[in-house]
Amino acid sequence: MKQYKIQDIAPGLIKGVDVQMPGAAEVYRENWFEWRATTLRAGMKQSTLAGGVLNIWKHTPVFAELEYHEDCEMFYFVQGTAIMPFADIQDGKIDMDSVQLVRVPAGTQIIIHPNKAHFVAVAQDDTPVTIIVTSPAMDAPRLSPAEALEGITR
Repeated sequence: MKQYKIQDIAPGLIKGVDVQMPGAAEVYRENWFEWRATTLRAGMKQSTLAGGVLNIWKHTPVFAELEYHEDCEMFYFVQGTAIMPFADIQDGKIDMDSVQLVRVPAGTQIIIHPNKAHFVAVAQDDTPVTIIVTSPAMDAPRLSPAEALEGITR
């Protein structure tokens, strides 16, 4: 199993992933509501979108497979701190030299570009992670890396 240092996510850290950090959104307030607009925009190939809420619990950060999509996915991390893997795909395989495991705090929004390998995150600690996901309805082909990817948590 190949070990990787878990990095704190930041704009520009991961090729093929746009990042908006917590607090970066402009806030509009009026009487009883508050609107936090994202600065990120994703042009999607398809106009029919799907979405949902992804709930994640603490688990060992070991990833034996990654998935990818033909279109963009938008993730908004609502609660908890997640550990999520990313990698490039080269000649139909996971490029092991491009693997990154990142720590994503609540309030972060990301857009994962087409054909960027990733997988469902794990919660870093006992606080469950909640993510709102929006994307076109599409397949999620999976690829196995040459060896499992393990995040170094110590």
